[in-house]
Amino acid sequence: MNNCTNPFSLNGKYALITGGTGGLGSAIAKAFLENGAGVAVCGGHPKKAQKLEALAAQLNRPFLSLSCDITKPKKVTDMLDVIEDTFETLDILVNSAGINRLLPAEGYGDEPFSQVMDLNVNGLHTVTREVGRRFFIPKNYGRILNLSSVKSLIGTTENYIAYCASKGAVNMYTRQLACEWGKYHITCNAIAPTFVRTPINSFQLDDPVFYKKLTDRIPLGRIGKEEDIAAAALYLCSDGAAFVSGQVLCVDGGLTAMQ
Repeated sequence: MNNCTNPFSLNGKYALITGGTGGLGSAIAKAFLENGAGVAVCGGHPKKAQKLEALAAQLNRPFLSLSCDITKPKKVTDMLDVIEDTFETLDILVNSAGINRLLPAEGYGDEPFSQVMDLNVNGLHTVTREVGRRFFIPKNYGRILNLSSVKSLIGTTENYIAYCASKGAVNMYTRQLACEWGKYHITCNAIAPTFVRTPINSFQLDDPVFYKKLTDRIPLGRIGKEEDIAAAALYLCSDGAAFVSGQVLCVDGGLTAMQ
């Protein structure tokens, strides 16, 4: 970064966002498009992909909507082939894909536990490894952002055993990769949000008792908004954060400060 005239601009950058048609992923994709980036999303919500495609066309930004099972290495390399053919390069990777299965620890079977860990940790690693090998390491530049959760840092009486374990792993993965790939001028950070209304948790937030119990623990008195997460992502993936790496940023209204 040469100056601070517009340190958060993504003009000329190309980003891949896994889970990019989900609640948080699509908000990040929108922010990136609005701030100059070309964007590729992979995810399972075609209606949101259509909205992003329309926005990209309006802004005259390069855009790709792809389908990929990121737990399958061959599928990931096929996806990156398409991106390379279209964009030629990538500068930013946002690992937003994730799942949860709400089951009590004593009843959490091997299969659902493996499903959560496979996508949230193994899939994240597969995409990151392949993007790093193909794009970031050869050009000595890259921005990696992982979506974690405050549940990686604090426990809950709710049934989140696999999710908490997976996001705790994401935090340490973030820190370790920042150490290993710093020599390539690649930064790696994570965002740990509190609750933001998305399709994965709306049934919980629609419960007034649950909602009040949650917001009573947040100093700012509300849950997060998609825009809160998108703004943090824009910062960490921009050259304004060129000297920020290995960090887990809590975007939580002060929740973790109350613990």
